[in-house]
Amino acid sequence: MAKKKQPTHQQIGKLPPMYRFFLNPYQDMRWSKCPQCDEKMHQRKFVLFIHIESNLPLNLNKNCRYCPHCDLLIAHQNDMEQVLSHICEKEIGSDEYLVLGTVEKKVWKRGDQQTIMLQEALDAMHDFKEVITFKVTGGWMPRNAKR
Repeated sequence: MAKKKQPTHQQIGKLPPMYRFFLNPYQDMRWSKCPQCDEKMHQRKFVLFIHIESNLPLNLNKNCRYCPHCDLLIAHQNDMEQVLSHICEKEIGSDEYLVLGTVEKKVWKRGDQQTIMLQEALDAMHDFKEVITFKVTGGWMPRNAKR
């Protein structure tokens, strides 16, 4: 019998984890093709659950890149920080917020008509299955150099 893999962190949201997530720090890379399978990525809106230091959590409906083959969700860091800075009315850096997962759209939409409580948002939240990073390599290198 196969052992279940234990999560490395405590799950915050009540719904099952979804998506592998990458917060893209590279302003010149927009990932029109998946960095893993090289398939064309789709552009979709996701409601991201973001914890901002010194503020309450925020549900942000944001355009992201998505690869259905790899279940990979990519948000662009510079776009995210621009929106967060506008909302918080101060400059926000990458060390001041954390994207924790996605929230069901119906709960986010209901937040337009009424205030939703934190527990309600957590009940409708999917943690990420995995948060990953990619390192960009390339350029002019000797033929025998490892990439």
